[in-house]
Amino acid sequence: MAGLLADRFPDIWISGEISGLRVYPSGHLYFVLKDEQSQIDAVCFRSSAQRLRFELEDGLAVLGHGRLDLYTPRGKYQVVLDLIEPRGIGALQQAFEALKKRLSSEGLFDAERKRPLPLLPRTVGIVTSPAGAALHDMIETLRLNRARINVLVCPVQVQGEAAAEQIAAAVRMLSEHGECDVLIVGRGGGTIEDLWCFNEEAVARAIAASSIPVVSGVGHEVDFTIADFVADARAATPTAAAQLVARGWLELDQRLGTSADALVRALEQLVLDREQRLEAAVRHRAFEVVRGALTATGRAFEARLAAAERELKEHLRRVTARVAGSVERIARQHPAARLERQRTRLLRLLSRAEDSTRCRLGSIAGEVGVMAAKLDALSPLASLERGYSICRKPDGTVVRSTAQVVRGERVGVRVTDGSIGCEVVQAEAEG
Repeated sequence: MAGLLADRFPDIWISGEISGLRVYPSGHLYFVLKDEQSQIDAVCFRSSAQRLRFELEDGLAVLGHGRLDLYTPRGKYQVVLDLIEPRGIGALQQAFEALKKRLSSEGLFDAERKRPLPLLPRTVGIVTSPAGAALHDMIETLRLNRARINVLVCPVQVQGEAAAEQIAAAVRMLSEHGECDVLIVGRGGGTIEDLWCFNEEAVARAIAASSIPVVSGVGHEVDFTIADFVADARAATPTAAAQLVARGWLELDQRLGTSADALVRALEQLVLDREQRLEAAVRHRAFEVVRGALTATGRAFEARLAAAERELKEHLRRVTARVAGSVERIARQHPAARLERQRTRLLRLLSRAEDSTRCRLGSIAGEVGVMAAKLDALSPLASLERGYSICRKPDGTVVRSTAQVVRGERVGVRVTDGSIGCEVVQAEAEG
């Protein structure tokens, strides 16, 4: 029967008023949905209950989506809901109002706990998306407002399921970092769903626990989030948040500009007054005598100055002449000059030695040629060149007589271009 109902009614919408709500430790929600004429048991299991944007309570009119089921142990019909929305106002708005009411009762929105923003902050921490236009707008606004501020950006998602936890973690990190004087938490405009991460309890409590002032700049002028209520200051837009932080620097720059202009005007007036007083004093008759004396003194000074210049030039000429003579004498005695003279003399000696050596070598070469000619004439090789030969025995003995060889003996005959091996066939003495 349960399977038949599930197959027959797999997708239903049902509206009614919640009664007898029970929340179990497992996270499951059990209650009764009723109207003026009837009622039915309902259950919302933990996986679906975790996605609710508001808290259920008795007497709340809701619209639910799910399926019809049969609870077999008791034989009772029930609806299993996977989506629940309040009737009359949206689920997000319901959740917003519920969290706002709860946090307000805890005092997180009280004006007494709001801290003033630093007048001239040195470092501002910005929690936003690095990809959005809001970051560029805030940094540009700080620059245009003459803020001498270091910017420490903590990039986070500003939309989606993981955004709230990232924003809360970034606020805690910058608060504990100790370098920032003030924080800006924000993003550009969007729908209520886009901005919902700034309505999450985790973000609200992280801002409330921050050790440094926090400025909330979320969406546009008409957008309000829980972060706006818990922050120390609320700005309508991210740009307005940057203006709030830089306001002291802009006022200081304007005051310095105004003071500088006033100081310049005062100095100009003072100089003008002194010039007028000086002109009046110069026109006084008492200055005529002084002017005449000064003119005469000036002329005498110019004459003495001209004479001193002429005397100085003559003295310089004489000193220059003496210095030039001394320089010439020193140059002649300078080691470099003496070395150059010795070098020139040495080069001449080397040249003469080379010439003498060249002549001597030529003479020796001639003598060697004569001796070589004589040796050639006396050399046995010369006789070989004329057709003679030398006969030697195997042991190198020169054969000078036929008596030194016998028939059949091997001998070697040396001629001009080598040796000839021969065998003695006949040895006859002449004469």
